[in-house]
Amino acid sequence: MAPLPKPTPSTLRAIQEAIVEGHDDWESVGVPAGDIGVECDRAIWLAFRRSSRPETIDWKKRRIFERGNIEEERLLDLVRLIGCEVWGEQDKVRSAGGHLRGKIDGRTIGLPEAAKTEHIIECKSSKEEYFKKVKKEGVKLGKPEHYATFQFYMHGLGIDRVLYMMTNKNDEDLHLERVNYDVEFAIRAVARIERIIQMPEPPVRLCTKRDDFRGRFCRQAEVCWQEVWPRVHCRTCMHSTPVMDGNAGWDCARWSKPLSLEEQDAGCPTHLFVPALVPGELVSADQDNETITYRLRSGKLWTDGADDSSEGTNAKAA
Repeated sequence: MAPLPKPTPSTLRAIQEAIVEGHDDWESVGVPAGDIGVECDRAIWLAFRRSSRPETIDWKKRRIFERGNIEEERLLDLVRLIGCEVWGEQDKVRSAGGHLRGKIDGRTIGLPEAAKTEHIIECKSSKEEYFKKVKKEGVKLGKPEHYATFQFYMHGLGIDRVLYMMTNKNDEDLHLERVNYDVEFAIRAVARIERIIQMPEPPVRLCTKRDDFRGRFCRQAEVCWQEVWPRVHCRTCMHSTPVMDGNAGWDCARWSKPLSLEEQDAGCPTHLFVPALVPGELVSADQDNETITYRLRSGKLWTDGADDSSEGTNAKAA
């Protein structure tokens, strides 16, 4: 007989509950700058369309985020310690109609190597295995996703230098690296995100099989491989389109109106899935009744938009 698990002490349970109290699961308004370096176009598109359930931020993850914020401030203090001016913490950077978005850790001037040159500061902390790789190979090869993020920041703010700072969580070792603005890289990266954002249907997946190691920790995997239905709201609906000339706006063609974030999350009764998100083959479409019929993998016919469809009810509730 398996041993009974030890009960969680009341004090610890109270602390855990207090940490998460009042916080919602996190979900970005658009494409966060940290996702620029994601290798798979499809994963970025599915996340942008909020196809999967939002990430659950439990008490442990919240403490990890808090530790990251604390370490960020410690690294900025080290720059201040040597007499450099530091400002601009959390300055916003936007592109692609406001859908591509991020915040810098700070700006500085007065570094010994280039006292008159303004630098963006990018602060990171890492486990030893990743730290050693970055220290040996540099951030471009050791952590290309970080490189992509701060190249976007330099591109968006018109600054051509970054001070990249990384702490080794294991032994407090430091890696500092000054990196130049790579204009060609940045332009290509932003253009790629703009292209993905404007795609009406998801691009092809990077992984060729379900157990590909590259998709092992992908939060979009279940929806990507059509193992679960996507969420039902405006961003998974074929009527909605991201607006590229505003502040992360969306329009609905069905109702000819802009959509607030609250409306996007709520959806409406005329929701029709982007066809490529449905785990089945499109059979027919009825424009007058605003329905689309699919043959699901089970062989059953399912009509999207039909109120009396039992399959549809189950799918929309998933």
